[in-house]
Amino acid sequence: MNPLIHFVEEKKVFHLTNNYVSYIIEIVEDTYLLHRYWGQKITSYNFSNRPKLKKRTFAATPDMNIPELSLEFLPQEVSLPHQGDFRNSSLKIRNEDGQGITRFVYVGYEILDEALTLQDLPSARSNEAFCQTLIVHLYDKVANIALDLFYTIFEDSPIIVRSTKVINEGSSTIKVEKLLSASLDIRYENQVCTSFYGTHQKEFQMNRNDIKHGLFKIGSARGASGPQYPPFIALSKEATEFQGEVHAMTLLYSGNHEEILERDQYNNLRMQIGLNEEGFSWTLKSGETIQSPQALLVYSNQGFNSNSQAFHTFFNNHLINPSWKKRKRPIVINSWEMTYFDVSEALLKKLIDSASLLGFETVVLDDGWFGKRNSSKTSLGDWKVDEKKFPNGIKSLVDYAKEKGIDFGIWFEPEMISPDTNLIKQHPEWVMKSKSYEPILGRSQYFLDLTNKEVQNFVIKTLSDAITNFGVNYIKWDMNRHMTDPFSPTETENNSQEFSHRYMLGFYHIISTLTSSHPEVLFENCSSGGGRLDPGMLFYFPQTWISDNTDALDRQQIQYGASYMFPISSITGHVSDVPNHQTGRITEFEIRAALASSTNMGYEMDVIAMSEEEMKKVANHISTYKRERKLVFEGEFYRLSSPNESNICSWMFVDGDKSNAIIYVFRNTYQVFDLSLLVRIPYLDQEANYLEVITNATYSGSELYNCGISLENPKGDFIVHKLILKKCK
Repeated sequence: MNPLIHFVEEKKVFHLTNNYVSYIIEIVEDTYLLHRYWGQKITSYNFSNRPKLKKRTFAATPDMNIPELSLEFLPQEVSLPHQGDFRNSSLKIRNEDGQGITRFVYVGYEILDEALTLQDLPSARSNEAFCQTLIVHLYDKVANIALDLFYTIFEDSPIIVRSTKVINEGSSTIKVEKLLSASLDIRYENQVCTSFYGTHQKEFQMNRNDIKHGLFKIGSARGASGPQYPPFIALSKEATEFQGEVHAMTLLYSGNHEEILERDQYNNLRMQIGLNEEGFSWTLKSGETIQSPQALLVYSNQGFNSNSQAFHTFFNNHLINPSWKKRKRPIVINSWEMTYFDVSEALLKKLIDSASLLGFETVVLDDGWFGKRNSSKTSLGDWKVDEKKFPNGIKSLVDYAKEKGIDFGIWFEPEMISPDTNLIKQHPEWVMKSKSYEPILGRSQYFLDLTNKEVQNFVIKTLSDAITNFGVNYIKWDMNRHMTDPFSPTETENNSQEFSHRYMLGFYHIISTLTSSHPEVLFENCSSGGGRLDPGMLFYFPQTWISDNTDALDRQQIQYGASYMFPISSITGHVSDVPNHQTGRITEFEIRAALASSTNMGYEMDVIAMSEEEMKKVANHISTYKRERKLVFEGEFYRLSSPNESNICSWMFVDGDKSNAIIYVFRNTYQVFDLSLLVRIPYLDQEANYLEVITNATYSGSELYNCGISLENPKGDFIVHKLILKKCK
């Protein structure tokens, strides 16, 4: 294999490169790591973009003999406080005397022919692709602290994986008060910043802003990655979905995080991502270490679609469990919106019967099956089957489903505990809380303290027993509130600054153990929908219930935004009833079905009470989706028209050799001045002709790209057009 990482000794330059990208670091004065380039592959580097340094008034200079050398304006790979760099730092360490100063010096490097596997955190998998990891060693000889910076590059991806490790080699205890995973400095060239904001039922809303002087920061301090500001930030200049350079970052982590852009007085841009500094510190005794989560740095020069393709391909090849990469995901019918808490054995048997006739592959029993769970105010933690609702238990239902040729799944919220449960009476010390105050309720529930090994073992045993005893092969894992009392009542120091990260380590241990022990079970991530949708979760959960909001209008923006990072196979969408339960909006079945068909598709509707005509529609939809599922899951996904910018939302699926494509075009409100709808369709073979199957018309790929295709614009709100293209032989 050709090496992906080169060190040019005479230039003191590291060059990470493959067919897609180059990333360049220079060692200056045998001390500092400077960022020189991140972008399109270049064959060699000879400092063409390195500015000539000038002495600046008020700039601190570490070497009086080089007055023009100051960290105030040098583009760094790691940034520290109290060294003349007054921008946002990426690492803060405080010693036993209370001093928050460190001065790291470059001391060496290693290049490994493998990806870095983190013991307690999700990490990029090498699988079969060749990759290399650069480890740059820095050292503070006064404090006796080692600092390692990790950079991994894969031969098949334009992505650089970064992480940071602190090793206390001194005899005294230190505190790491800030630990970001990636930090780099580039020039400001009128780029704009793209991020996402959201809330429950309105996840992944696009946020695109000009970059002003000063600090721009988003993130989460909620104990989860959160729908408010998911871990993603991108820089672009005049980029569209189809063209232009995009530099993006995300984090393989599901807890508190922060993303930062800082534009300084010299028009430098600092771009950072990692653990949220707010509410974080970590004590390191002599010999102890801490490793940051991995950050992904994604570059493309063909717009945001290309950037998304890099994410999708990388997540499929190097993040999702390989056993689920191409395994068929089931079409589910979920009981929630049909029954809410009012579930029973008789009802579920009817649901199984109807699901079998209609072509569903899995029935999922959602909330309400355990304890005295007739509302959200009780029974979490008492995971005993409600015998009044299910006199013959869950196993009999699973067996009944198997007789009908259907699999069975079940809902859990394992991280939570209700106030009136037997579990809380037996183990009040398992509740996340401080020693001085009563914990605050959220959705009528408390957190379990997942930093406690006993609690971890309880959750593992509870889920393992359910999987084994019930025989289910699908777990919907929910999490319906955020942290307010980040303390462990069993810890003597009760250090809230470490708690949130320790909670995530405990959570990762639980789900890693369960997914390893039960590889046949499909674990679906849910947190009131997309409240904890992040790449860290995708490492363990192949798919996520992306939003509790199934409304056909809102779902356009939600799915459009989530596709910036997540492959379609990892996004779950269901067809639900109307009026929609979240918005009260009424849309036609065909629109709801088309949106769900653009994801990992399932249903929430009451299929038991349907008319014969309605059942025929559902059966036809399921049958069609089964034929198209391979293209949806394994094909390339491209956004064509944004619902954030127009009255139209459209996207396409196309297979690798451009032989087959499906295009969905959603038009929302009717406008009298739009006589027709025109949609351009790129990403086809420009030299080939295509048959549009529904209309039996033939067009060239170049015509569809350059001229577009005109579609009818009938009166009335909310319509959908579906195009099926097949390359002519």
